[in-house]
Amino acid sequence: MKRKNIISLSVAFAFLSLSITGILLYIKQKAHAVEITHTIFGLIFVGFAIFHIVNNWSSITGYSKERTSGKFKKEFIIAFLVFGVVLAGTASEILEPVAEAGKFLAPKRPPKPEKLSYEEVKTNQDLKGTVLRILVEKNKETELPIVAIWVEDADHKFVENLYVPGKEAKMPESEEEASEGHFDMSDFKPASLPTWQAKASIKSFLSEKETPHENFVVNSKTMAKGLFYVMMEVKSKDKNEVYEAKIEEANGGLSKFKSGSNVLVKSGLVELL
Repeated sequence: MKRKNIISLSVAFAFLSLSITGILLYIKQKAHAVEITHTIFGLIFVGFAIFHIVNNWSSITGYSKERTSGKFKKEFIIAFLVFGVVLAGTASEILEPVAEAGKFLAPKRPPKPEKLSYEEVKTNQDLKGTVLRILVEKNKETELPIVAIWVEDADHKFVENLYVPGKEAKMPESEEEASEGHFDMSDFKPASLPTWQAKASIKSFLSEKETPHENFVVNSKTMAKGLFYVMMEVKSKDKNEVYEAKIEEANGGLSKFKSGSNVLVKSGLVELL
């Protein structure tokens, strides 16, 4: 049993595996098992290739230089130039279109569903009324919203607040501070939400903090019975919108917030618990 034969065959099998996994990676089939296989056989290929070079060093030097003059052969110069050009092209990303062309051969996959997270706010926990869960998913363009949520009876008369912030957040002048999550804070001004201000007979806040900057859920309670409405006013920058969800206690289930344009809020739901 010859060691040289074992090394040559091992290099051949490692090359076969690298070729298969390399093609799969090229067409963007980046399963974890494919990446692991490509990496392991790449290391094996390098190891056996080193042994192969050591065992065949005299032949490699014979391919590279003239025995009489010691000059490099044309074959070596051409191979070295090709290697140098490809290396320079990849390092400078000139050959990126070639490397990324495989994505056109990749099977189309459905987009991954967006994972939503909600910040929880609790209000009116001491009441003994109907338990409500209100989910608010804002649009991506909605920046530092100010939100008030309240209940109106069947005649659209004010009943009680479900959520009123204690603070308002505004963008600072410094973009660096904004990128780090530092905002200018001030006390909530009822005039920021004129519709709520005109309707609400009670204007005290139910949360000491500002309105959550992203999606949030309000767990609250109301004394309203039968048919009533959950109202929500949202302000972002210079735009205000009012949303309405009609609640019929007898029917239970979910009710959806509706507005004329739905620009600031992507989705809003009220759930009776």
